[in-house]
Amino acid sequence: MTRHIRPALPPAETSEQLRSRLWAFTLATHEQAMRPRSVPFPEHVTVLAGPLRRRQAGPGRHTEEPSGEPDAG
Repeated sequence: MTRHIRPALPPAETSEQLRSRLWAFTLATHEQAMRPRSVPFPEHVTVLAGPLRRRQAGPGRHTEEPSGEPDAG
């Protein structure tokens, strides 16, 4: 049975050091991340814009706005 030697870990960062390092990364990459992207789709693919999920009317859910009057039925 052989023992594996683990590599030495880097010194631990304080939460403030980590926060400042992550904030610097955020500022450095913000402009790049906010640029619009164009995704090439093949001509035979249609992309429809709209809600990703449709709310379904289930028991106790109404599809129309409540009018404030009690239902007749």
